[in-house]
Amino acid sequence: MDVIWGVSQNEVAWGQLIAIYLFLAGIAGGAFLTASLTDLFSKKQYPKVIRAGAYLALVSIMLGLGLLVLDLGRPLSFWKLLFNVNMGSVMSIGVFIVSGFTGLAFVYAYLVWSAAAAQKQIHVTSANTEVAATSVGQGIQAMRKPVAALGVLFSVATATYTGFLLSAVTTNNFWHTPFLGIEAIPFLPILFLVSATSTGLAATLIGAFRGGDLSTYKKIDMVLIIAEIVLISILYLSVKPIFFSGSMATLFWLGVVVIGLIVPLLLSIYGIARHKNVILPVCGMVVIGGLSLRYFVVYTGQLFR
Repeated sequence: MDVIWGVSQNEVAWGQLIAIYLFLAGIAGGAFLTASLTDLFSKKQYPKVIRAGAYLALVSIMLGLGLLVLDLGRPLSFWKLLFNVNMGSVMSIGVFIVSGFTGLAFVYAYLVWSAAAAQKQIHVTSANTEVAATSVGQGIQAMRKPVAALGVLFSVATATYTGFLLSAVTTNNFWHTPFLGIEAIPFLPILFLVSATSTGLAATLIGAFRGGDLSTYKKIDMVLIIAEIVLISILYLSVKPIFFSGSMATLFWLGVVVIGLIVPLLLSIYGIARHKNVILPVCGMVVIGGLSLRYFVVYTGQLFR
């Protein structure tokens, strides 16, 4: 029997693969958002951040989709959703969003890679070749900002959709929790968007660790961590205490709250105050916390209904 944190996999319909898929989709959305916004507003200052975010977004969403198809067990069922969009189905709309995001992530990663490759060219065979290569490169790179701008919308939609996917299960009291009691606004899409942005940013900074002064990004991640703490607190006060007890309590309090939020926040404050570089431990814990959150939400929603 497959058991995780004392929970039998036979007790849940959506298990580890779905939790990891939601995590990777969030990482992809947050990484693309980090890279594209940097590209649009401060491209020359942080080229390593752009490259790390662009590559990470593509790899993460491809891995996530692979796990999703594997979980379905029938790959053809997944591909059918691509060509039969039902605007009344959250799953169908989500497949359309994620497919569009994947295409943009591929194009954007290629554009970022081609620009970096062009800069590393040491010599060309002749002046004519150099002019031709430059003109072709400029033509392709003209697409970069439009792709980045459109990708911002799709990355936000991808990160938010993972929350809507669970919230759409109206019979599940935990997943279908409204935001501040407003029935028209589900809670999980908001929480997952903030968490995805934070974890995607953190993962990108790990990839761009030696990319110069990253203090601006560290401050942004601090704000995101604080926002997530507020949202987690609201969620705790909005649902029954039983959701935070039992076999998943340790994962929530230790993995999500302590490792994923409190310790990174304290280390970030210390690092900024003391001008210390604590990017790797902080970002590593934020990523672990994001994965723990997806596991907690997916499993708790099915164990305590």
